[in-house]
Amino acid sequence: MGDRQGVFRRLLKRWKRLPLAHQFALYGSVVTVAAMLLCGVLITSAMTEITLARRGTVVPALVEGVLDPYVQQLSPDGRLAESDRMALDAIMDDETLLAEFPYLDLWLADGTILYSNSPQLEARQLQMPFKAQRAFTGEIGVDFTEFGSQDYVEHRFDTDFIEIFFPLRNQRTGEIVAVAQLREVTTSLESDLWSLTLSSWATAATIGIIVMAALFGIVLEGSRKIERQGRILNRRLAQSHQRAVRHRELKAAAQRASLSVTEFTDRHLRTVGTDLHDGPAQIIGFAVLRLDQIRRLPTKGGREKVVAEIEEILGSAQAEIRAIALALVLPDIKDLNLQQVIDRAVQQHIRRTGIAIDVDSGIEPVHAAPELGVCVYRFIQEGLNNAFHHGLPEGQTMTATMQGGVLKLSITNKNQTDFVENDRPGIGLYGLRARVQSIGGHLAFVQKDGWTRLEMWVRNV
Repeated sequence: MGDRQGVFRRLLKRWKRLPLAHQFALYGSVVTVAAMLLCGVLITSAMTEITLARRGTVVPALVEGVLDPYVQQLSPDGRLAESDRMALDAIMDDETLLAEFPYLDLWLADGTILYSNSPQLEARQLQMPFKAQRAFTGEIGVDFTEFGSQDYVEHRFDTDFIEIFFPLRNQRTGEIVAVAQLREVTTSLESDLWSLTLSSWATAATIGIIVMAALFGIVLEGSRKIERQGRILNRRLAQSHQRAVRHRELKAAAQRASLSVTEFTDRHLRTVGTDLHDGPAQIIGFAVLRLDQIRRLPTKGGREKVVAEIEEILGSAQAEIRAIALALVLPDIKDLNLQQVIDRAVQQHIRRTGIAIDVDSGIEPVHAAPELGVCVYRFIQEGLNNAFHHGLPEGQTMTATMQGGVLKLSITNKNQTDFVENDRPGIGLYGLRARVQSIGGHLAFVQKDGWTRLEMWVRNV
């Protein structure tokens, strides 16, 4: 049992490994042969029924008129007149008739054989065949011999016949007097049926082969397309795996960037707190101490001098607070396009520092997402601040281009000292890189031959 199951599984695996077109060819061939055989059998059966029905129509019409005159005058005991019986014998002795219809039985309604060209059966009462019984109701019956019937056994037949049953009527009253059972040899019918069977099977085979060839061509083309699609899907699946790996890498990078932003925010808040504590808070504290001196000064001139100093100290504190706030708070840029954001950042730097900036911008006035506008503004702000604090006044250049859906910004300047990332308070390159990466962009910082270049680019803008 286990061996059979193993063989079956191996065959099933081999079947599944076959191309779809080959599976169709094997399976379709089996189905086509089965359909061809079934079609041949059905056609043969149908044509046999049609042939028998035709004989049941033609033969009685030809023979009935020959036999009717001899059953018109029956004796009181239900027997044929001797002259009528001899006339029937003469008819059945005809060689031409015997070659096709060798046996004739005439049945009475009670099952008695009125006449038979087999003399041993005449005047005997036998079990009447079913179609003979139906013939007494006026129905013509045609069928092949029923081998188990009593009359077949009594005749001692050993071959098959076509049996035709038809009624014989009284010409005056129209009453059915007897039923004729005429046996026809099947040689000609078998020859005709064999020829018909061969032709029908040949026709079915030809049609089946044509249909199979046409369908196989269609399935073969479909199988090839499926195989091509399978190879394409395999390549795309491999690409999907690669993209999934890349996605995981980008997700990890995004998580690192998010963590970096969090760390930068915490550090930036500490820096702002330090700036406020060490700058404006210390100055304001010093001003508070000077206020106590005003109360102890006896002269008005002395008090006014101290008030002037306090006013100067508070003005300095106010300037530092405004500088810190300016670095922290963005201008209202949500309704500005990219070109306007770039202009706003550059102009604010120029107003604050008084340094001229060489701007080369090829940006169209298109609107972008708010996070992109903020990132562009912070990039320009930080880049120009770095150039101002660490570079020479001349040679500061800001370039902006957009090509193929890629936005690229570049700030270059001559540097007087090497700049180290996060070497001063403020947003710093560390936080700027995290901000650029958070929108899918890239940041590059290069120092070479006395020049410093800060670049960022973002795809699919």
